[in-house]
Amino acid sequence: MTLGQFSTAVGAPRRWVQNALAVLRLPARYTVTGARELALARAINAACGTPLVDAYPLAQGALLAWPEQRMWERVGPEATVTLAVDLERFLSSFLVRLSLSRTAYEERKRGRPRKRRGRGLAGAREHGVDIGLLESSLRRSPEERLRRLDEDLAFLRSARVVGA
Repeated sequence: MTLGQFSTAVGAPRRWVQNALAVLRLPARYTVTGARELALARAINAACGTPLVDAYPLAQGALLAWPEQRMWERVGPEATVTLAVDLERFLSSFLVRLSLSRTAYEERKRGRPRKRRGRGLAGAREHGVDIGLLESSLRRSPEERLRRLDEDLAFLRSARVVGA
């Protein structure tokens, strides 16, 4: 998995992923498990305002509860606050992003882009240009093409301008 695919699976910009891995002191290994944990930590951070350093262990604990629990809950010390994570819904949306990262994501290529070469007759045909006359002319020998060009030139020279 590349950084771009990893960040797509997490649902965050690449720079955010790099900063998060640095803050959490995690190695830059781009795995599906790491993406799942970081995505849930990001969701907890965004929903509750919990610092990422505290949200990451919560995310790991919540994901360990799957598949035995569909809904993971963490109750505060006085039972006044409860953090609930719908694991089925989270994993479903994560798998959509993971699928997107594997199928539609393409890492930018380094360096100068290659020059596209023209595709000649095939490209003209695709654009709807009638190239029948051109093809028939190209099938003739150079001598025959030169002879026809001379005939066309003689015809044009013999033409008279009427009414001038």
